[in-house]
Amino acid sequence: MGWTITEDVSAYERAAGEFLLSDPVRHTVLVTVLDRLLRQGLTVFGGAAPHFGWWTTPGGEVAAAFFRTPPFGIVVSPLPFEAITPLVRDYSAIDPALPAVSGPSDSARAVAEVWARSHGTAVTLRRADRLYRLGDLVPPEPAPDGRGRLATDRDRALAIEWLLEFTRDIGDPPPAHPDRMIDDRLTHDGLSLWEVDGTPVSMAGTGPVVAETIRIAPVFTPKPLRARGFAAAATTFACRQALASGASHIMLFADLANPTSTALYQRLGFRPLGDYDIYRLG
Repeated sequence: MGWTITEDVSAYERAAGEFLLSDPVRHTVLVTVLDRLLRQGLTVFGGAAPHFGWWTTPGGEVAAAFFRTPPFGIVVSPLPFEAITPLVRDYSAIDPALPAVSGPSDSARAVAEVWARSHGTAVTLRRADRLYRLGDLVPPEPAPDGRGRLATDRDRALAIEWLLEFTRDIGDPPPAHPDRMIDDRLTHDGLSLWEVDGTPVSMAGTGPVVAETIRIAPVFTPKPLRARGFAAAATTFACRQALASGASHIMLFADLANPTSTALYQRLGFRPLGDYDIYRLG
């Protein structure tokens, strides 16, 4: 029983892949990040080596997992109680200056509290998100002016600019390779635009389908164009594209501090699955 921590993504996939795919909806971040690392390489999120870990029970079963792609913090799956203190102990030996932990609310909070006690540091809730899954899609009525379309290479520069604005809006560090992130979306028709009179006014991205699941992100509308229904229209178009691509489960995260987006997604037919938090350490 205990944690195995490695920089070997293939070993992680072999050991924890079955566990992650046992619930690809609730493990959505772990599943999609693993897929992206395998497809695009270990430096896609930054220059430092990622870390991966899995928790093995006395019976030899994998019952929890985490990853870290610096400069971001650890992202954990739901954790058994007995795995929390050993995770803090074992990862402290690798990086005692871990900046953050995120994951299902109970597990992320427990890790943050144990880390704070053992390191004498403060803990701050940086963001509280809710994971939603689409039920029956309910398009906005009335629909705003314009039409949806898939982005093409000629939209690449604008999409990169909007991605950087989106990360600033939510307080995340800028992506290490925003161009690679947008190029990845473009290669699998994963970037939807809503345009009015031929001018894009909103975008909604999706990752590739993994284990019949897909997650929508980012959804962005420039500030001067907000509150006109464009984000709802772009998200609806992206959902239709995802369904056409074979996804059975369409998910997204919404910031609980943003009642406007939370209400918007529920009107479109998204139903809550659970809460996920990000805690800043130190």
